[in-house]
Amino acid sequence: MRILKDLQPQDVFYYFEQISAVPRPSGYPQAIGSFCEAFAKAHALRYIRDKAGNVVMFKDGDSRKEPVILQGHLDMVCVCEPDVRIDFRRDPIPLATDGEYVFAEGTSLGADDGIAVAMILALLASDTTGLPPIEAVFTMDEETSMRGASELDTSVLRGRRMLNLDSEADGKFWVSCAGGERAVVTKRMQAESNTDACLLVRLSGFLGGHSGTEIDKGRLNAVLCMAQAIRDVPGVRIASLTGGKVDNAIPSECEAVIAGDRNAIETAFRANADTWRETEPNVRLHITNTAAERLVTAESTRELLELLAALPNGVQSWSREIEGFVETSLNLGVCAVDTDAAQMHYSVRSGVDAERDALAERVKKIAADHGGVCETHGAYPAWQYRKDSPLRDAAARAYVARIGSAPEIESIHAGLECGLFCGKIPDLDCISLGPDILDIHSPKERLNVSSAARTYALLWDILKLL
Repeated sequence: MRILKDLQPQDVFYYFEQISAVPRPSGYPQAIGSFCEAFAKAHALRYIRDKAGNVVMFKDGDSRKEPVILQGHLDMVCVCEPDVRIDFRRDPIPLATDGEYVFAEGTSLGADDGIAVAMILALLASDTTGLPPIEAVFTMDEETSMRGASELDTSVLRGRRMLNLDSEADGKFWVSCAGGERAVVTKRMQAESNTDACLLVRLSGFLGGHSGTEIDKGRLNAVLCMAQAIRDVPGVRIASLTGGKVDNAIPSECEAVIAGDRNAIETAFRANADTWRETEPNVRLHITNTAAERLVTAESTRELLELLAALPNGVQSWSREIEGFVETSLNLGVCAVDTDAAQMHYSVRSGVDAERDALAERVKKIAADHGGVCETHGAYPAWQYRKDSPLRDAAARAYVARIGSAPEIESIHAGLECGLFCGKIPDLDCISLGPDILDIHSPKERLNVSSAARTYALLWDILKLL
C-alpha cells in the first residue's frame, strides 16, 4: 500500500515513494542507477549511465529554445536512531506522513536530495510541449566526495543554464556556496591487557544536523561532549569510543567503553549532562557494566583527549561581506577509537578556497604536534556569485508572479555541485532552489508537503519563461 498516495502533487510523491524504496547510500550507486535506467527506457528517453554512477537523461523540447539542465543528486545521508535496526544498503526508507510533513520512522528521510530527483522524474514523465529541451543530470556521491560531479563528462551537455534542486529553503534562491574538503586524522594507540571492570557509556538525543547549514546554531557535538566528560575523570582508560555516521552531519550520539573509578565517572557525566541539557534538553545518558580484555593506556588516552581538545571544531570565521554568515568552518562528524588506533573524520568548508586550504593545513599541523597524521581528500571549489544572471532574473519573475513577493537571494554555507559544474562548463548560469526540508542529515529530517508542491509548480513556471 502506498503511504504517500494522498499527497499532492501525486506524481511527485509517487516517484519520491518509489525512490525511497531503492537503497541509495553514498558509495552504492547500483540499485538507484538501475532504477533510473529503467525509468529512461520506460519513457523512451535517451540516457547515459557512467562508471561513477551518474545518470543523464535527455528529453526533447521546443527546438527554438536552448536546453536547460536540471540537476540533483541520487545518494543520501544514512543515519538512524540508536535503537533502529536498518541496513541502508538493502532496506527501504520507512516513510511516514502526517499530511503536513513527510518523514521517516527513526531514520534520515533522504529528501536531500530525493525530492529533487522525484520532481525531475515527474517532469520528464509529463507532457512538456513548449518547454525547452531538458538535460536531466543525476549525480552520485554528492554527500561524501562530490565524485559524481567531479567525474561527469559535461561535454554531453549543450545547456548553459542550470537549475540545481538541492536547496532546502522555500522562498530562497541560492546563488553561491562554500567549497569543501575532507580531513581524516589518525593517531596510533598504545594498549595493555586489562582485568578491571569497565563501563559502557552511551550519549544520545543530541540534535545533530547538517554540518554546513546548522554549524552556526551552536548545536552540541556528541563525540566532543563524550571526550569532554571523560577528560574530567583522572586516570581513566579507554577501550573504545565511537560516534557519528558521516562527516557532514553533526554527531547526535556517541558511546564509549572506559575503565576508572565508577563514582568519579558517574559524577563527571551527570554534571556534564546537566550542562548539556541547558541547551539540548533531550540529551540522554546511559551507563552500564561491561568488560574489555584490552585498554588504551592512561597516557595514550590522555594524549588522545588532548588531541581532540586541540583540534578546532565549528565556526572558524564569519563573512566580512554578509553579516551573520559563516565563512569558514569544520565539523568532526565521525570518530572511531579502539586499542590500535583513533581516527577522526572532519568536513572542512569555506566560501574562500584559500581559507579552506589554510584550515586543512592547520588541522594537519595540530595532528602532527600531537603525534598523529592528517590526510585530506575530495576538495571541491566554492561557487562564486555571478553579478549578471538572466536565469536568476527569470526565476525571480516567475516567483513574484506565483507568490506575489520577491524571493530571497542568498549564499549558503554548504557544498553544492554548482561550483564543479561552473568550473567545467564555460559561462554556465545557474541557481539552486528547493522546498523546505528540516533537520536534514538527521533522523528528524522532514519534508514540508505544501512547500514541495510550490517548488514543483515554480519549476514549471521558470521553464515556461526560458
